[in-house]
Amino acid sequence: MPTLEWIGKDKVVNHHLDVPYRVLERQYSFDENGKHDADNGSENMIIHGDNLEALKSLLPQYEGRVKCIYIDPPYNTGEEGWVYNDNVNDPHIREWLNKTVGKEGEDLSRHDKWLCMMYPRLKLLHKLLSDDGIIAVSINDHELYNLGEIMNDIFGSSNRLACAPLRSEPSGGKDKTVLRTGHEYILFYCKSDQSNLSKEEKSTGELNLRDFKGKYRKGRELRKWGAGSLRQDRENMWFAFTAPNGEEVYPIRNDGLEGRWRIGKDNPLTQAIINNPEEAHWELCPYDDGIVVDGKTERWVPLKKLEMKSALLDGIAG
Repeated sequence: MPTLEWIGKDKVVNHHLDVPYRVLERQYSFDENGKHDADNGSENMIIHGDNLEALKSLLPQYEGRVKCIYIDPPYNTGEEGWVYNDNVNDPHIREWLNKTVGKEGEDLSRHDKWLCMMYPRLKLLHKLLSDDGIIAVSINDHELYNLGEIMNDIFGSSNRLACAPLRSEPSGGKDKTVLRTGHEYILFYCKSDQSNLSKEEKSTGELNLRDFKGKYRKGRELRKWGAGSLRQDRENMWFAFTAPNGEEVYPIRNDGLEGRWRIGKDNPLTQAIINNPEEAHWELCPYDDGIVVDGKTERWVPLKKLEMKSALLDGIAG
């Protein structure tokens, strides 16, 4: 797999291990009446302090337990005026301390500084994330490609879910010297287990079918396609639905091999179909030419029902 090299990388890849554990000092909270109180209130926290030390302080209680993380780091445009201040034990990097990071062309190490700042924080965030959790990172073109490389390195390229454009300025942005993009990006990664993730898709087609609830149209198959679609890839996503005719239906691939479903058994949609097969749209789908399974050349396949013209295909992560 391609790797990214930069000045100071070898000094920061394990810097998160050198960061001391700090004990959070509780200042105040809010009780149910909205008043300051030292003992009562929400379990949510707002932490003031160095973010690297703050992340490390959360590990004893929250390591592997955080379901969703969103961060909005410096975009390193040269306009934020951020300062590199990590106490890395290296003479070269210590020359960067407490100096404002300059603009492109003025500070030749600006990308190195940004990467040295981001890497240990992402390592700690990876530790905090639960196996079925996701992380979203906002960024723009200045560091998008560098961020993608270190995210691949820490979270694994196979756990990259999407690079989604975000329209941030409808007018097209401030840059009038080249193309005015007017958008930023959000990189989405998971920790390892994607079984609780399901993709959102909008449908604007006509509701041309009808069931016991009313009008609907069919959505995507609940059978997983393509890479990672074998039973061995997600053993817990191999189970049977019951078709309307009472037949047990397993996720057999078109080539006749044992496959898997796209959603797990605990997913609300899965439970709804298990309790009532009519919650899915069913079709007889053929295997590939020449494939026969249990004496049959076709089998029942469940599909998601879309009950609104703009409907969620599979719900959301969780």
